[in-house]
Amino acid sequence: MGSNGRVKTEAPAQSALVLGTAQLGPHYGVANRAGRPADATVRALLTAAADLGVTHLDTARAYGDSEERIGALVGDLPLRFVTKVAPQGPDATPASVRASVTRSLAALRRPGPHTLLLHRAADAAVGWPVLQEYAATRAADRIGVSVQSPDELRSALALPDLGYVQLPCNVLDRRWLAPDLAALFAARPDLIVTVRSVYLQGLLTAGRTVVWPHLRAGARDALVDTLDRLAVELGRADRADLCVAYVRSLPWVTSIVVGAETEEQLRRNAWLAARPPLTPAEGAAVRATLPDVPAALLDPAQWP
Repeated sequence: MGSNGRVKTEAPAQSALVLGTAQLGPHYGVANRAGRPADATVRALLTAAADLGVTHLDTARAYGDSEERIGALVGDLPLRFVTKVAPQGPDATPASVRASVTRSLAALRRPGPHTLLLHRAADAAVGWPVLQEYAATRAADRIGVSVQSPDELRSALALPDLGYVQLPCNVLDRRWLAPDLAALFAARPDLIVTVRSVYLQGLLTAGRTVVWPHLRAGARDALVDTLDRLAVELGRADRADLCVAYVRSLPWVTSIVVGAETEEQLRRNAWLAARPPLTPAEGAAVRATLPDVPAALLDPAQWP
């Protein structure tokens, strides 16, 4: 059962927090000060995740050697894997998609079944029939798509056998609140919806300590002040608590995927994910209070 009580079927339940592993490959995140964690740190993170009740790790062929490190260090910990096919490009073929999955399975060192996603929605024409093959043979317990925009989500929701969607959303992002999307989500209570970028790749927690793309320093500071004030008014521990509680209050969200460079960060994120989400009235108050932000700020692909 997900964080909002939505019952999932046909595959193991997914915890409210999924541990992201992009940090295990390349240096990742604007607020990352620890850098790429050592093997001992990664093993401690994986062990702590299992102890905290995290059920799934989120990785990808495109995350450097993240899959290889997970496979080498996870041992017999009861953690399941969500991984993504390498972005395919214009020369994609079914064989290239299968080759990416084969490399992922070899790196992870477990036969599965795993959750397999397309990393790019644009690869669906070639890649989706291949993922359906893995689902049909039970080599995948779910198949899905990582999307970047509401339009990509609308297209993905029409794919047969879709069981999983990952999308970016945070307290500033109103793109996913369109009435038609709410209706589409409501019609798919079986769908796992995992949200990434809850902290907008670290901007929301870093606050004034980093430059925000496409937003002047004065507007950034005013926005951070508003978030901090809302956190106090709504009885949240801090800005991070507000960010997590807001996303988890969205009725279609099953889980959030958040990475960590240290065990302390992981334990903090697990605590936040276990806290009660905002009520519908509180979520509405947040949306009414926060200003609109440039669309380019919400899309890291448009960051300089």
